[in-house]
Amino acid sequence: MKHFLLFSLSTLLLLGCNIRPENNIEELSYFNIEELLDAEIQYLIDENAGLEKTVESNGNTDLLEIHPQTKDEWKSQFSLFYEANIDQPGLRDAYREEELTPLEGVHTKIFSARAKKSFVQTFEVIYNQDKLSQINIQTQEENEIYSNYRTLKLFFDAEGKHIVGFDVTGDEDMRLKEPMKIHIQAVITY
Repeated sequence: MKHFLLFSLSTLLLLGCNIRPENNIEELSYFNIEELLDAEIQYLIDENAGLEKTVESNGNTDLLEIHPQTKDEWKSQFSLFYEANIDQPGLRDAYREEELTPLEGVHTKIFSARAKKSFVQTFEVIYNQDKLSQINIQTQEENEIYSNYRTLKLFFDAEGKHIVGFDVTGDEDMRLKEPMKIHIQAVITY
């Protein structure tokens, strides 16, 4: 009986020592565009979708019809959006979050970079009647010989479920080269 009580008491003490305190640190989570794009790419593959792209660069215009078949081919079409994913562990607390008051059913969540050197400067998620409508992203890269500014826009259908197209505008300036302006408009085709 003595051994049983001693064993029970020591077991309770050990269990009491192993209780972990609750983690009260709240994980910051921004909008994860990578997860959204991964799910959408699978949908586009299942629907055998394609892209009609208009690419304007320094006065030249090209019209392209593309029919990506694999995840990697689709990912390359959305590569600039993947690069702009702000929901990464290393970016915790790198952005201020604010919400604009709904105006006629339009609600905007804005993530603004705290540092001027951040690649993604602003990341806006726009909802219309609580349905995802558009994502706007502004990026910048600057160093001694190179600067690049881009505005990325991703457009969604009326139900807020699927991407219907995207728009990319960019200005690139490199020493010893002519500045380059680029504008890409893409529409998803079925």
